[in-house]
Parts: sequence; structure tokens; C-alpha cells
Amino acid sequence: MKKVLSIALALVMVLSLAACGGSGGQAAPDTSTPAAASSGDGDSASAPAAGRTYELTMASSDATGCVIGLVGEKIVELADQYSDGRIKINYHQDATLGTELENMQQIKTGEIDISHFGDNFGSQIATGIDPTVIPFIFKNIDDVKAVYDDPVLGTAIKEAARENANCYLVGLQERTPRLLTASKEIKVPASLNGIKIRVPEITDWVTVWNSLGALCTVVAWAETYSALQTGVVDAQENPIDNIFANKIFEVNKYIMNTEHLYGLHHWCINIDTFDGMDPADQEILQRAIDEANEWGDTELENLANDYWKDVLADGSVTVVDVDKDAWSAAAQAGIDAAMQNYSKEAQDYISNYLA
Repeated sequence: MKKVLSIALALVMVLSLAACGGSGGQAAPDTSTPAAASSGDGDSASAPAAGRTYELTMASSDATGCVIGLVGEKIVELADQYSDGRIKINYHQDATLGTELENMQQIKTGEIDISHFGDNFGSQIATGIDPTVIPFIFKNIDDVKAVYDDPVLGTAIKEAARENANCYLVGLQERTPRLLTASKEIKVPASLNGIKIRVPEITDWVTVWNSLGALCTVVAWAETYSALQTGVVDAQENPIDNIFANKIFEVNKYIMNTEHLYGLHHWCINIDTFDGMDPADQEILQRAIDEANEWGDTELENLANDYWKDVLADGSVTVVDVDKDAWSAAAQAGIDAAMQNYSKEAQDYISNYLA
């Protein structure tokens, strides 16, 4: 009897050791928590890391077919290609997983892994730190990008992403500049007096546009077309791709070439997801994001030209050239008021930039 018991115990031990042998790095990890990093010393414990697989969720609140949507599709493609199929990204567009603000909360909690945020990044995540969200300051997209490369302000913005949204800022995608559209020509800032303009719920935008004499009205983007059509508001502002995609030119026949805000899409990834990936796979994912953004920046000009052709096709829309310096000067009081709520680093940066 003792002999039989000993054999049984030995068999149990053998089976237990076999079960602890692991999956050889082929099973997808739980990306909601950090995974053990490879030691890189070539031993048997770290070797399987190169073969691990990941299944990530990426969300976009923008429409399929827009520039940023195409960039997201390129990220999916390149991550799959460079990882030999080990990094799979399930990409949900058209706000199927929620609005941009909802995506921010989801990436913070780890419900989704990757997303991109527009001007809400500066107003909601890097509040009072990222001045690129203030209209009429920056003259071109390169000057905006330089903010994120600044050793002081750029570092503070990235730290705000970590602290406030539990995410890393891993990529910047260029957008076309924002333009003012209206039911009548508005060539000079003084003509804004009494004009009801639709703006999103971004405090700095309300501050600056009100300072120019406009009457700001917060309207959901999905309701903007009908608000313009019915006269609830007289004007709105957006990049040409949004003006085209949402048919704003049908109800606002004047497009003022104000170029008052050069914006970016901010690609972000949940901290636990990224930290849970092996270093080599982090590099693969980052490479995919970098190359997709470069591709998008190149394609942006061609796509914007196509948007303009369609908007102007029937000859009913008038493009109004304006003195951009005059508009920026008129907005200075609003800019100063908005800057009062910013960090010293941001205030110093803008003071130097405008000097």
C-alpha cells in the first residue's frame, strides 16, 4: 500500500512540474497589467519573450476614411507586418466605442489600449500645460510640433499624460489648420461682433472667440449642421476635412482662411499595456506608429487638396483671404486671459515665442 501511495505522489509531482513549464511565450498576455520584462541574458526563461503575441484594442471617434482613420489602419497593418503577426490590433472607428472624451476615460482605465485625441488632449489631459490648444498663437504646424520637443514644456506635457490619463504620448499626427466658416463674409475681426459661433466645450476657445466679439454657443458636433441650417448659430470653425466630411459648406457658404489653429492628433497608449510588452515589441509598435504618422503627414496635403476641390466644385462657396496678423493681434486680449490659467513653463514659452 505504501508503495502504491509513493508511486501516486510521484506521478502528481511530475504532472505539476509539466504544468509549470509555461506556454513558451505563444499565448497572448493580459495587457491590462505589466508583464515581466525579458532579462536579455539569453537564458531559457527570457528566450520565449520574442515569440509572445498581443491582442490590443484601438479606438477612434472619427469617421472611417478620414486622414486619422487611414493612419490608424496603417498602424494596424505595420504592427502586424513588423511583428510577423504577433501584435494584433482590433481597430474600432466611427465612435463605436464612444466619444473622444469617453475614449480618454477608457484608455485611463485600460478598457482600451490605444487611441488618438485632438484638441481635447490639451484641454482635458494637459490642462494648463499645453498651450497649442489656444487659437491665434502659432503660425505653422512646425512651430506647434516644436512645443512637444522642448526639453521643459514638452517633458511637462508628456508627464501630464502619464499622471492625468495613465497613458504615454507615443505619436503626433498633423491636421489641416482650422478655418472659420459663416453665412456671410467676415473679413476683419470687427465683423464678428454679434455673430453666433458654434464652438466645442473647450474653455480657451470660448475665451478667445468671445474676446473677438463673437457670441460663443456650445453645440455638439453631430448637431452643428442643423444648428447652422436653422440659424441657431451663424458660424463655426474646423479643418477643411471636417468641413468637407460633414457638408458644412452646404449651410455656410463663406470660408475664411483664418488658419487660427494648427492642431495635432495625439496618439496615446495605456501605460500598463505598453509596460507589459517586451522591449523589442515596444520598439516594433513604436516603429509602426512613427511610420504611419509619417505616411499620414505626407498624404495630408494630397487629401486636403481633394477636399478643397470637392467643396469648391459647384462654385457656390467663397473663400475669403484675411490678414492673419491682424486677427492674431485682435485676439491678443483673449490669448492673455487664457494664458493666466497656464503653468509658468507654458507662459514663459509663449512669451518667448511671441517676442
